[in-house]
Amino acid sequence: MLVVPAFPVLMSRFDRELGHVRRYRRSDMTALAEATGLRVEACRYINAPGFFGWLVGMRILGGRPRAGLMLRAWDRAMVPLAAWLDRRCPMPFGQSVFFVGRVRGVD
Repeated sequence: MLVVPAFPVLMSRFDRELGHVRRYRRSDMTALAEATGLRVEACRYINAPGFFGWLVGMRILGGRPRAGLMLRAWDRAMVPLAAWLDRRCPMPFGQSVFFVGRVRGVD
């Protein structure tokens, strides 16, 4: 099981500071899994609201998440909303890719 950063367009200076060297699409994760012999169990985008927050805050404005009122407000309002959306209506985009793979032949 992996959660990896999604969409190359979101790559920011903060991503690089965190050690991210790339961002992935679902198709990237599926191709990598198949190339290494994994069977894809699940591969979907998660955290659609985070896509827009990251695009504006980190990519366009060049910011960094900081502890404080804004982060607490985001965590209290948007994280539950994103989790609710992820369960009820999968989106064609998100801040991250959620991936589950299984070694072929192992059940």
